[in-house]
Amino acid sequence: MASQTELTTRPAKKKAEPGRGFAVKHLYRFFRDLIGFFLCLYHWPTFRGRENLPEGPCVICGNHSGFADPLWVFLLMRTRLPPWTMAKKSVMEKPVLGRFLAAFRAFPVDRDNVDLPAIKKSLSVLKNGEKLLIFPEGTRVKNGKKSEPKSGAVMLAQRTGVPVVPVYITHGRKPFRPVKVIMGEAYTPDWSCSRPDAAELEEKTAELMKKIYALGKA
Repeated sequence: MASQTELTTRPAKKKAEPGRGFAVKHLYRFFRDLIGFFLCLYHWPTFRGRENLPEGPCVICGNHSGFADPLWVFLLMRTRLPPWTMAKKSVMEKPVLGRFLAAFRAFPVDRDNVDLPAIKKSLSVLKNGEKLLIFPEGTRVKNGKKSEPKSGAVMLAQRTGVPVVPVYITHGRKPFRPVKVIMGEAYTPDWSCSRPDAAELEEKTAELMKKIYALGKA
């Protein structure tokens, strides 16, 4: 039997980082398919381009018009684990919902300011060989409205040298109407230098959004 001294000095078991614990390893696919089943009854999806998802790290970028957009991407990918996903800070601050999402690899980002913790987390994910999902438009864009996409996604891809994967999800979704979820070919933007300026980042972001919306017309 261990002595009292051994019991008090034995190091405590390290708690798993959110997104790397039991939930994501053993429950992710169950929840994805369960919620996806009801979502697919409500909408009639067509998934295309799953074969374009590269092995290894990449930045997956989609247009954003609905709360369920991340799940549509997860259903398209059908990988064993979800990508790490940037989520609105205000959503992640909700006690129950925030903890649930964090368990399945969502992490907060302050879209109105330069969020260094979110940037560091994203760089760590990509350098660790994992996938990152970002919606460059930052907030849900109503059908027909103009968006102002952020350049963070292409900046992260440039810093880490990983490819960008465009994904289109039908805008203006309505109950019992077809929905398209299409993944385009991964690509690596051409950069003029190792540290592009803000103008070039905006240019490459516009190029990315053009590729995303072009998928919806194919």
